Amino acid sequence: MPKAYRLEDAYNNFSSEPISSPDEFREFYVERPKPVKSPISTLKISIIHAKKPEKYLFLGFRGSGKSTEINRLLNELDDEKFIKIKFSIKDTLDISDFDYRDFFILLSLQIYNVVKNQKIKVKDDFLEDFERFLYDVTHEAEKIEEEEYGKKKELEGGIDIKVLSAKIGSEAATRTVIRRKLATRIGDLIERTNNLIGEIERKTEKRIIVAVDDLDKLTRGEQSEKFFYTNTGLLLQPKCLVIYTFPIPLAFNPRFENVTGNFSDTFILPQVPVKDRHGREIKENIDFYRAIVERRMDLSLIDGAALKEATLATGKIREFIILLRSSVAIALANGNEKITENDVIEAIEKLRRNFDRELDKVHIKRLIEIHETKDARSESPDDQITRELLFSLSAVEYEDEEGRWADVNPLLHPLIERWKESFTKK
Repeated sequence: MPKAYRLEDAYNNFSSEPISSPDEFREFYVERPKPVKSPISTLKISIIHAKKPEKYLFLGFRGSGKSTEINRLLNELDDEKFIKIKFSIKDTLDISDFDYRDFFILLSLQIYNVVKNQKIKVKDDFLEDFERFLYDVTHEAEKIEEEEYGKKKELEGGIDIKVLSAKIGSEAATRTVIRRKLATRIGDLIERTNNLIGEIERKTEKRIIVAVDDLDKLTRGEQSEKFFYTNTGLLLQPKCLVIYTFPIPLAFNPRFENVTGNFSDTFILPQVPVKDRHGREIKENIDFYRAIVERRMDLSLIDGAALKEATLATGKIREFIILLRSSVAIALANGNEKITENDVIEAIEKLRRNFDRELDKVHIKRLIEIHETKDARSESPDDQITRELLFSLSAVEYEDEEGRWADVNPLLHPLIERWKESFTKK
C-alpha cells in the first residue's frame, strides 16, 4: 500500500498487523533509535554462525513489534542456506485451551509440510513411520490395525495437513485424543520429527530455522509459565534452530534466570518510551513515532498538536498504530479532511476506557506503587498481580543507561491522581 495523501486512503495503512512482505518493509519500516535498537541483527549473526541446533528466546511486551522483527529476520536470511518456517500459535491453536502437546503436534506438522510442499525425497521408512505415528495419535481408536490404516490412508490420500491443523485448533475432542495418546509418547513424536529434520537438512544442504510466534499472547499467565518452565527440556529437543517468542512478564518470575540458562541466548526487544523515568520527553523516540506516521500518510493529514497528543499518549508501537487508525476513522466520521486534536483525544479516551474497566482496586493500588517507585519487580514468587499488570500492558517496563525501570501505561497517567484520591478518601 502506498503512502496516503487523502484521509480516506490512510485508514488501511495503519493496520495493526505485523509488517511482513519486502514491499511493506520498504514502504513502512522505520529503524529504531540506537538506545532502543532491535537485537535482530545480532540474532541474525548468531543464527548464521551457529553450528548446533540452537534455541533462542526472543522477549518483548505484546505490541512491541516482535512479529515484525521476526519477519524482518526471516526476510534477510539467505534462501539458499535456510529453510524458514514461521507459525503463530494464535492463528493455528486455541490459545484459551493450550497444551504443550498441541504445540509439538503442530511443530511436527510444519516439518512434515516442508517435505510434502518441497517434494523432498526422505527415507521411505522415516516418512512412513512418521505418518503412521501421526495417524495413530490423532484418531480415537486406541489401536489401529495396519490393514485399517492402509485403507484409510489410501482413501484419504495421506495426511491432510491443513485439515488436521484446523481440527487441532478448533475441535476440543481432537485435542483430547491427542493429549491422551501423547501423555507418555511425546518423546516418540519428537524423535520422529527429528528424523525428518535430519533428512531434510541432509538432502537440501540447508538448515531449518523455526520461529514460533505469539507465545506471549497465551490468554493466561499460568499457561505461559507452565509451557516454558515445566517443559524446558522438551523445548530444547528439536534438532533444528528455533526462536521462541517469550512473554516478558515471565522475566519477573524468580525461575526466569534458571530456565533461560538452558537456552543458547536471550534477546530482548525494548519498548520505545516517549518520556524517560524522570518525565522528560525523549526527542529521538518521539521522532521515531513521527516517522511511523510519515511513512504511512502525508503529515498534512494530521494537525501537529494532534500528532504530539497521540505520540505522548502511548509509547508502544502497536498501540500507537491502533490509536492512529481509530483517529482516522473518527476524523472521517466527523467530516474532517485531517485529523484534529479532538479526534485523537476521542480515540485516546476509547482506548483508556478499555484498560480502566479491567482494573480492580488491588491492581490500581499496585499501579500507583509502580508509578511512584518506577519498579515492577514481583514482590514475591506468588505475586500474580504485578505479572497480570505487565501481561495486560497496564504497566510497562523500559530500559535506559541507568538500568531497568517501569511505569504505568502512558494512556493511564491521567487517571493516577484520581486513583490516589479514591484511596485517600477512605
